[in-house]
Amino acid sequence: MKTILTAISIISIFCFAQCKKNKPDSNGLPAATQEGKNTLGFLLNGKPWKPQGSNGTANLSIDYDAGFNNGVCGISAYRIITSDNREYFKLGIVDSLNFYTEPFTIPLTNSGLSLFYFSDNNCLLISTELGTNVTGILTVTKLDRTNRIIAGTFSATLLKNGCKEIKITDGRFDMKF
Repeated sequence: MKTILTAISIISIFCFAQCKKNKPDSNGLPAATQEGKNTLGFLLNGKPWKPQGSNGTANLSIDYDAGFNNGVCGISAYRIITSDNREYFKLGIVDSLNFYTEPFTIPLTNSGLSLFYFSDNNCLLISTELGTNVTGILTVTKLDRTNRIIAGTFSATLLKNGCKEIKITDGRFDMKF
């Protein structure tokens, strides 16, 4: 009897652990995985943002080049809300990726090793553009060059005169390159 109860307890623990692992966050974002699932999501001013819609190209893509600038990586995504309401997002490491071993964190600023970009119908905010202020962090939690997976988290605040503040929190990506 005791053996049966022990077996049931162990099976229950594994079942509940598996269910929790695959469940997306309660905020509607994809789970923060590190398996190359080609997912991206974040909270944009507190509301879930995920790639959606199609304009004839993939709404989520990655470029990875180990041979350029000592290793670069860029993730691009867009969201079509209506035919005339679109948002675009880009996040990148523009230099020296080959010198890092995960996990590592890069500050998101107006200069340095990162690029951050967000645009909607009203504003264009680019971290390398004069007049745009970007603060935040990008953490790469997995960089598997053999299986070609990069995963991580990010958050940022973007400010520009004439534009509403863009606050990105709980950002996560899990991409196969």
